[in-house]
Amino acid sequence: MEAILAIDVGATWLRVALVNREPLKIVKLTKTPTPQSHLSSAIPDALRVALKETISGEKLCGAAGIASIGPLDAAKGTILRAPNVAGRPTSVDVVSPVMELGLIDEVYMINDCNAAALAEWWVRSDKGVKDLLYVTISTGIGGGCVLSSRPLLGRRGNAMELGHVVVDPSGYMGCGCGGRGHWEAYGSGGNVIAFARRLLEDGLIPRSSSLGEYVGSGGSDPSEVFGLYRSADRGAVAFCERLADFEAAGLTSAVNALDPEVLVLGGSVYLGNRDFFAENVIPRMKRYLMLEAPAVEDPVFGEHSPLMGAALTCVIELKEALVTGRR
Repeated sequence: MEAILAIDVGATWLRVALVNREPLKIVKLTKTPTPQSHLSSAIPDALRVALKETISGEKLCGAAGIASIGPLDAAKGTILRAPNVAGRPTSVDVVSPVMELGLIDEVYMINDCNAAALAEWWVRSDKGVKDLLYVTISTGIGGGCVLSSRPLLGRRGNAMELGHVVVDPSGYMGCGCGGRGHWEAYGSGGNVIAFARRLLEDGLIPRSSSLGEYVGSGGSDPSEVFGLYRSADRGAVAFCERLADFEAAGLTSAVNALDPEVLVLGGSVYLGNRDFFAENVIPRMKRYLMLEAPAVEDPVFGEHSPLMGAALTCVIELKEALVTGRR
């Protein structure tokens, strides 16, 4: 059986997979770190290597789906800039390495979180779910949505960039995209430590606390923050109270705007700290909700939701995601 070529370009990991059409299932996967470089050629070069390793000796169906970090120009197959990749490369062409294979006739490109939303909706669609919101809280924060059984993509594929919703109009924290007060600047894995360090510098975290000592000494692992929270360190508890407000505000803003039946939460920060979100964030959403709360669920496909969504763009021939600007 000929396989679908599916690609997930993430801020931390680059994944290339072969996916069976029926049933939709990954049959071969290559995973490699995303190059942290300012060079626009670094990610395409790494993709070429991963593609060569993955497709060797395999038969492809002639279509490929790409789920990618953004912002994008999806019609041209380009990442406009990548604020969560070190060096923040611009104009990253991820379609040329695929077309160079000479085996692919059509390429579909979609934001990675919109791809994940598509996959998570699809696996629930036989239960009647039509409206689903997907949020990943990971290196960055992103969102995707399916409304009335159709993905919400936007003019150039950048709808649902939830990480850049303003949750703090004071602009206390700057975001990697250049904006201020964005949810991602406070609640993402890439910025939790920076937020804690800023609070420490402003005297809002006790230097004598374990969190104060860790951040003050140059510590950089966000998982340490949550570990200290679980050990009831006074600095970490105070910090996580603030953090929970921002996480809840961001999630609730999306729910109020979109009215989903199901909210799927993914990403390493969430999946590694479900207890913190269950105890502090989800209950806190009630402070801000105008609408009925959706069911909150984990991703069925785990970290592979974007890959499965990329494959689905080929299965359903999602014309809004078809790369057309290269012809």
